[in-house]
Amino acid sequence: MNYTAYDMLALNAIVKSRLIEFLGPSIGVGKEADVFEGVTSDDITVAVKFHRLGRTSFRDTKRKREYLAERRHTSWLHQSRLAAEFEFKALQLMYDAGVSVPKPIHQNRHVIIMEFIKGGQLSDIISLEEPEEFLMGILDNMRIVFKAGVIHTDLSEYNIMIDEDGKDWIIDWPQYILTDHRNAEEILARDIGNVAYYFMRKHGTSMTNQEAVEYVKNE
Repeated sequence: MNYTAYDMLALNAIVKSRLIEFLGPSIGVGKEADVFEGVTSDDITVAVKFHRLGRTSFRDTKRKREYLAERRHTSWLHQSRLAAEFEFKALQLMYDAGVSVPKPIHQNRHVIIMEFIKGGQLSDIISLEEPEEFLMGILDNMRIVFKAGVIHTDLSEYNIMIDEDGKDWIIDWPQYILTDHRNAEEILARDIGNVAYYFMRKHGTSMTNQEAVEYVKNE
């Protein structure tokens, strides 16, 4: 079975459950997922994410995703289903904790339906009037994440969205780990350091990587 057939199985189940009426245009293509607009029976726009592992190497995927590490023979389709399940769980955890993440709605096979956020990636924003305020908003979000016992593990300007009202949203959670992970300190420092360095380099903020990490870790 290929991804087209797997897409049809997931969409058939989703439509039969009356979760969405139809798919709209593509709103994002990444290394390991495609995202489309969808419309519910109540005429509400949602985001429909199709996980598509296999665009990066098998070794790299297993290295980054520990829930796959002990599985010696796993198809790309099954890996994608596990990634969707893992991300959906993360979204539920973070949404309940009060983190600015898209509201999770439903998961079937390798597909996740979630709240649609109208905005753009932080990486696409050329200038900010108050970059320090934006940075602190992101770090405040990550403090809640850390307090909830979670680390994103892949945080960067490509996994942060800014909506039309200037609110930041943290997306793409299939690789998250818990704070009791053996490499938690190193991974947290990398995550937060990525963001702090990006703001310093592109928007001229003064907060160092270490200061940002300490801010996230301290209540």
